Amino acid sequence: MSEEVTYATLSFQDSVGVRNNRDKNNLRKKGYPAPSHTWRWAALTLLTLCLLLLIGLATLGIMFLQTSNETGSDSEKLSELQKTIHQEQDNLPQQPSNYRNFPTEEELLKSQVSDLLKKQRQMATKLCQELVIHTSDHKCNPCPKMWQWHQNSCYYFATNEKTWTNSRKNCMDKNSTLVKIDSLGKKDFLKSQPLPKSSFFWLGLSWDPTSRSWLWEDGSAPSPSLFSTKEYAQFNGSQGCAYFQKGNTYTSRCSAEISWICEKTAELVKIEDLD
Repeated sequence: MSEEVTYATLSFQDSVGVRNNRDKNNLRKKGYPAPSHTWRWAALTLLTLCLLLLIGLATLGIMFLQTSNETGSDSEKLSELQKTIHQEQDNLPQQPSNYRNFPTEEELLKSQVSDLLKKQRQMATKLCQELVIHTSDHKCNPCPKMWQWHQNSCYYFATNEKTWTNSRKNCMDKNSTLVKIDSLGKKDFLKSQPLPKSSFFWLGLSWDPTSRSWLWEDGSAPSPSLFSTKEYAQFNGSQGCAYFQKGNTYTSRCSAEISWICEKTAELVKIEDLD
């Protein structure tokens, strides 16, 4: 009896297995593929994207909170500034001069821009000076050819000889004037030039019969602090015109024919010429 049950059971299981295999084959024929690893990778990718999205949302939330805090701080500063302005306006009748001296934002910005431009010009000038020293005839040079550049001026040292009047005219033709010694730095610069010791150069200093005094071409008087006692003592006379030799200033009759030095303001250094 038991053998019959066992045989019937096995026959039933075999028939069930055959039917299941037949159903799977039918599903494949109808276009339903069997489960594969592709679905697992797709699920994992979707899960990763969800995690990245959550992280992005959290980051945006933090940034929003920070922006809100900064905006609140700016609003507080603006409120304080408005209160200050209102207080200044309330004090206008009592302190009109203080209001006139109260700097506006526009004036502060203009001052800052002006300072930046000044620093830019100074840096450009310094760089151009280095280029001119180490590179012959660089295009950033603010002085014409054959002229020497020092600080804010250009100097032309003539090699031929003329009277003081003709020397002055020659400088005028070059849109310049005879050199004026108005600082110790300029005097030292003229003294440091590699010139023959016997060279004499007219200066833009002469005796003015109308005012009965020694004057530079621009009408100013020579400063006692820029000349030695012996040099300055010569300016008490009326011996015509002044000249420069070996770092010292002397006076002579204006009809003498010697060399001369022209001076004019150097052009601004152009940043595009520094390349």
